[in-house]
Amino acid sequence: MSKYKIIDEISKDKLVEEIVYNIGDRGDEDLKDLIQDIYINLLEKEDELIETLYNTNQLKYFIIRMVVNNIHSKNSPYYTKYKKDKINKVKIEELYDKI
Repeated sequence: MSKYKIIDEISKDKLVEEIVYNIGDRGDEDLKDLIQDIYINLLEKEDELIETLYNTNQLKYFIIRMVVNNIHSKNSPYYTKYKKDKINKVKIEELYDKI
């Protein structure tokens, strides 16, 4: 099966959504963006990698690792794009509250 058919299949099964909502904070409004970022990352991976992971039943674990790394690492694209500014904004608002 081709990489695009594999990604289409996992998107129909909502595999990435299931993983993200199980690992992430369900109240986090940015999780929808993370889901899209994970799909984009999968599409950017080499065809052979996705096909091999799928054929050896390791794709789900690969996606889990991608999600965990994005949610918990301060060096991840997800943190840099969505979390960093929000955290800094909260700190500034806390300073104003103290004044």
